[in-house]
Amino acid sequence: MLKNRRVRILIRNFAIEVLIYSVLVVVYFLLVLRLLGEPLMRLFTENLTIYAVAALVLIVVQGALLELLTSFLVSRIGLERLD
Repeated sequence: MLKNRRVRILIRNFAIEVLIYSVLVVVYFLLVLRLLGEPLMRLFTENLTIYAVAALVLIVVQGALLELLTSFLVSRIGLERLD
């Protein structure tokens, strides 16, 4: 019974974490689209190699920052994590 309750709590916490992460991804996407859309398009047409490197850097930085921010918010809320 205790194990079942713990699993339910972890599933609920995971769902909350996914919801937080989803909101952050949408906000990030809209910011990048608004702020970097035109420069990235210009870079794509002018120099494809530099564009590819810039896109990879953006992907890595996005993943790291969103994970840090999500972890911070989840810890502030006080949710248990599966880690």
